Amino acid sequence: MERMPTGIENLDKKIAGGYPKGKGILVTGVPGAGKTIFGLHFLHKSCMDGNKCVMIATEEMPDDLIEQATMLGIGIDSFVEKGNLHIKPVIEFRTGGIARDANLTDEFSDIEIDLIEEAGLDKAFRPDLEGFNIEQITMLDLVRLIPKGTDVAVIDNIGVMAFGLTEKQFRDKFDTLNRLLAKQKTTVLYIMDEAAYEMTHKIADYSTHGAIKLFVKENPYTGKNERFLSIPKMRSTKISLDVTVFDIGSAGIKLKGSKGKLVEI
Repeated sequence: MERMPTGIENLDKKIAGGYPKGKGILVTGVPGAGKTIFGLHFLHKSCMDGNKCVMIATEEMPDDLIEQATMLGIGIDSFVEKGNLHIKPVIEFRTGGIARDANLTDEFSDIEIDLIEEAGLDKAFRPDLEGFNIEQITMLDLVRLIPKGTDVAVIDNIGVMAFGLTEKQFRDKFDTLNRLLAKQKTTVLYIMDEAAYEMTHKIADYSTHGAIKLFVKENPYTGKNERFLSIPKMRSTKISLDVTVFDIGSAGIKLKGSKGKLVEI
């Protein structure tokens, strides 16, 4: 099976050279564990290799993501400028819709208008007020934001699309999204927050080709909190179930080594 390098050298060694090409990989973890940074590493390396990349940002604005990547030595701003990487700020549409529902504003930003047109959202006249009533972006609308020909996509955070759905609705929509993107041969990193992951009873694990779990816990040997990762699933790949310690520094993520059964997941 072909692989897509993760951008994290020692991680590539653990999973036979990278993420399985054209498949979906789930990254979950607590706040501060480094989920977004895993996505930024993947985008940086993929753009360096000449791939067409898309990032769906449901929680942060592009400027914040670009600044974070620059601070970690994995700058992505030049790829955005050249068009290799497109960041779709779904957060702008989410927060804008809430503000309009609360009558704090009636206007749509240019970013929102672009997303509405790209996602093909339905527009209906509002009988009570001037203007339009626009439906919200849903999980399946993301397919239109990741067009055919996209080699790599990072969705950060897919968890915000889970709230308000039943377990069956989430599973059906996530399975459909994953299958549609696999059909167009896009390698996808689905980043999911721990709250949504637990709320949906971890069923996203069953839909994806692989899963990486990040967590922060006290190391009993040092007495200090450290970041750990576990890879419980990676199809078509020989993997170790050992827990691995990693750091986040000025050069991004660096894996430090396995600790066997040092902690319980």
